[in-house]
Amino acid sequence: MKTCLKTLALAACFLAGGAHADAVDSDAAFSSALRVSFNGFDGLITRDPVELGLAETGRRVVLNPGEGTEIGANARDLGENGLWGARGNPLDGLTPTPTGSGNFLASSSGPVHFSFGEAVQSVGAYLNQFRLDGETPSLLLTAYGQNGAVLESFSYSIQTAFDSYNEGKFLGFVRAQADIYGFSVAGSNVSLDELSFATPVPEPQSAALLLGGLGLLLAWAQRRRPQA
Repeated sequence: MKTCLKTLALAACFLAGGAHADAVDSDAAFSSALRVSFNGFDGLITRDPVELGLAETGRRVVLNPGEGTEIGANARDLGENGLWGARGNPLDGLTPTPTGSGNFLASSSGPVHFSFGEAVQSVGAYLNQFRLDGETPSLLLTAYGQNGAVLESFSYSIQTAFDSYNEGKFLGFVRAQADIYGFSVAGSNVSLDELSFATPVPEPQSAALLLGGLGLLLAWAQRRRPQA
């Protein structure tokens, strides 16, 4: 009986784990994610922690700003990477890129760090940064666990056209389980919008397999009970 319980517990952990953890450079897995738009701020410059998520998502998301962080920025010259400015509705046909709407977050020397009130399985944001001709700056993205331990980290260099407007790249992490409690972006002259995050949703097939296994175990235990 104990062996069967251990086996079933291991199977449940495996089924709940989901896909292999991975860094992502696309928002394809974030269609149903919760998003922080930064539209509720207008040029706030501070070094103090700021609550961002409750009003828009109902979840606690705290920003620990880096040096020169502006929350609710509406214009940034990104040099050879073009310009970022306040956006209209991306569904109105007037916004040329998918980098969200309204104001955004900008940091001159970072890093910016986001802390979540509860663990999330995936996190990412639309990003770009200032680039000089002939240079290749990079961003360092890091996901942290509950105790501040680094879960994953990777560097990425973004290059967009010098005459582009609001272009960039969606970068982030999708984990096999909900164990992300922090997310940071480090780099010079960073622009960030649409911070997106999600908790895991059990796959129907996995849930069905788990329930089926529990049913078989209960039936087996009933058969082994001594008859009165």
